[in-house]
Amino acid sequence: MKTKRIFMALLAVIILLTSAGLTFQPAQAATCSSYHIVSRGQTLSWIGRYYGVNWKYLADINNIPPPYKIYPGQKICISGGGSTYYYPTYYPTNTEWSFVVTSVERDVSVTIKTANFPDNVLFEVKIGRKQSGSMNWIKVADLDSDRGGSFKAAFDIPDEFAGASTLSIRLTQAKKNKSVVRSFSNSSYSPGTGGPYYPYYNYGNYYYGTIPTIWIQSVVRDSTVTIRTANFPSGMDFQVLMGPMGSAGIGGYYVTTFNSGAGGAMTLTFNIPPQLYGSNRIAIRTQNLWSGFYSYNWFYNNTTN
Repeated sequence: MKTKRIFMALLAVIILLTSAGLTFQPAQAATCSSYHIVSRGQTLSWIGRYYGVNWKYLADINNIPPPYKIYPGQKICISGGGSTYYYPTYYPTNTEWSFVVTSVERDVSVTIKTANFPDNVLFEVKIGRKQSGSMNWIKVADLDSDRGGSFKAAFDIPDEFAGASTLSIRLTQAKKNKSVVRSFSNSSYSPGTGGPYYPYYNYGNYYYGTIPTIWIQSVVRDSTVTIRTANFPSGMDFQVLMGPMGSAGIGGYYVTTFNSGAGGAMTLTFNIPPQLYGSNRIAIRTQNLWSGFYSYNWFYNNTTN
């Protein structure tokens, strides 16, 4: 009888707390420095993309067990140690927001394509160039992600940077907790296609959607073409092939083989095969058959700077 009275008393307390609008929440990190109040329809994955942290980290510091359900009105700790960045020690799934440069109109505009963007989030867009050993950034727009996901957006290149050979574009969430920077050559072009897809790690952040690509930097008619690489893996030998427009360089004339060294971005110049002299447009391809990495692009066979 005594046990029954205790049970009834506890039940009465629970009902009283519930009627007062209070809910039981998972324990959170004692040193939490940033919180988020869950709205209807939001998930840990969405909140992670919004704040630029890994959703499993959010589950850990909020003691949320599988199947990781959260509820409207729930208070979620975003940072358990004063920083909103999470530095995982494993390769997470492809859910981090990022973007790549898809095309450039010299001194006029740069176009990007996003990946895994959260919806209805404001991003600050800046374009910059390196001057006197440091970056000079100029804000060019505020980008509303609208429905999020993958979409294209174009931004004007500031007049102050006219004539610059290399520029960078930076997107920062309005929450100021994560930025992604991409460098690009200030020349009118579209990037070639490459593969296979792979993630890479840089200063505590994983970036996605980055594939090895080549960009056309300059051409000397019937003589040479200079390219700029991006996201190349290190220490690999790449064959260079050139062929007719539309071939993507597949089965093209062999030009040379180069080693990618430290990888990443390189500026390389190659001779145009005599068999292609007089061609209006030429395809160029770099490939490592052992690993499967490849990139291709095309260029007008006209002298350019």
